[in-house]
Order: sequence, then structure tokens, then C-alpha cells
Amino acid sequence: MTVRIVTDSSADLPPDLVQKHQITVLPCYVVVDDQTFKDGVDIQADEFYRRLQSDGRTPTTAQPTVADFQEVYRELVGQGHQVVSIHVSGKLSGTMNSASQAKTSLDDGAQVEIIDSHLASISLGLAVLDAAELASQGGDYLEIAAKVREKLPSHHGLFALDTLEYLQKGGRIGKARAFMGSILHVKPILRLHDGEAHPVERPRNSDRAMRRLVELARELAPVSRLAVIYSTDPDRMHILKQELTDLLPADQIIETRFGSTLGTYIGPDALGVAITQQTK
Repeated sequence: MTVRIVTDSSADLPPDLVQKHQITVLPCYVVVDDQTFKDGVDIQADEFYRRLQSDGRTPTTAQPTVADFQEVYRELVGQGHQVVSIHVSGKLSGTMNSASQAKTSLDDGAQVEIIDSHLASISLGLAVLDAAELASQGGDYLEIAAKVREKLPSHHGLFALDTLEYLQKGGRIGKARAFMGSILHVKPILRLHDGEAHPVERPRNSDRAMRRLVELARELAPVSRLAVIYSTDPDRMHILKQELTDLLPADQIIETRFGSTLGTYIGPDALGVAITQQTK
């Protein structure tokens, strides 16, 4: 019996790592101009951001359904697997609710453990990768879940946005509302904390925002995992990555992209850094 790891597409994991670690990713839904798409399945990032910046309606998102989770859990359990299912913060999405309802509907003997990561995007992805590594080493699903939960505080996400406009439109502004008075004049940096996006500071331009991302990331050293992420400008992400090679070698730094789920709120020209701090 093996332990399989399940997450949702808001983890923004690169497809090669998903395949390498046999991670099951449930796509979230995004509604663009009254059309519903599965994130990363029916719509890819280039098309999504093109439509996001057009004059159409503001996109919306929806979590995977209870039925989506039921199908995945039943298939994996039916194959004899135990399941650790790790998802986007319950304060940001109803995904945890769908997962919990699906688990309740399973037979009593189904070995499925669900974890609210209190994270989002690739910082969630790093927690998922840790879980996959633990699963590859063997052990019971409850033991693995306990270790994942214990390590959640070591995962961090820092995001530099070009604007707060999309967070505001999408109703996910949360603690970042404190920056709203200067929405048009700054490049806000947000940090994931306690399951929500909290304001860090508001640099006046993109170059300063990138420098602050690097400085804030270095404050979290030493690190065991590191990822850089972008929405629409890969060249800036590559510059950011190079600036962080004093923390980890370039070939160990994960490159990825905000998918349509997070892109709905992050918007174009966003950058981010996710870090897993070394633990004793």
C-alpha cells in the first residue's frame, strides 16, 4: 500500500514535478466571459492572461466540486492507496469544504487525510512536494500528514503585484485592504500569513519591488526549497531567480507560473518567491 498525494491547481506546480512525484492535481474552475474552464486543462496561462487584460467581464473562480473529489478519492482508494490531500487555505477558497464533504461520503474504511495548508500558489506547491518526498520514503498516511502539518509554518510566500485591482475585483483583498488608498501608485508586496494575504510594504516601482522581494527572501535563509513564479513576464522572473542563487544553486530553484486560478486575483506583471526554511 502506497500513499498518494492530492492537491488542487492553485498550487501552481510545474507539470514535470507533478508527473515526477505522481501528484494528483484537481483543477479549479475559472469563468471567463461566461465560459467555464478547468484551470490548466481547458485554458492555459497565455490564453487566460490575454483574456484577463481584455475588455471582457472580470473572471471568477470556483473550487473543485464535491463530485470531483469523490471521483479522485474513490479511484485512488480503490487502487489500494492511502491519500494525503493538501489544499489552498480555507480562508481563500471553498476547496477544503468540497474535499471534506467528499471524504465524508466515502466508506468508513477509506484512508484519506485532508490538510488545510493555510497557503496558496507555489508556497502550497512546496508543501505538496515535501509531502510527496515523505510518501516516497514510505510510512503511514497519518504519519505523513502529521509531519506535513508540523512543517507548514516553514513554508512562506511573498508576492509583488503590479496592482491590487484584481484582488479587489475578485473580493480577495483581505488584509491587503490597508494598501487600498494608494492602489494606483505602488507595486504592493504581500505575504501569506495565517491563511491570508497580508500587506508587507508598497514600493514605488517594479525594480524596487524586485529588490525587496530578494531582501525579504534572504531574511528567511537558510532554505531547503525555493521557487520563483510569474504571471506574464518570464524575463523578470529569470532576473529574480539569478538574484536568489546565493540561497540555492540555480538548478535547484523551481520556476513556475501563476495559473488562471491565482492569476484571476494576482493579475498581470506579478512576481513571487516561495521558500521552505530549513528545519532542525
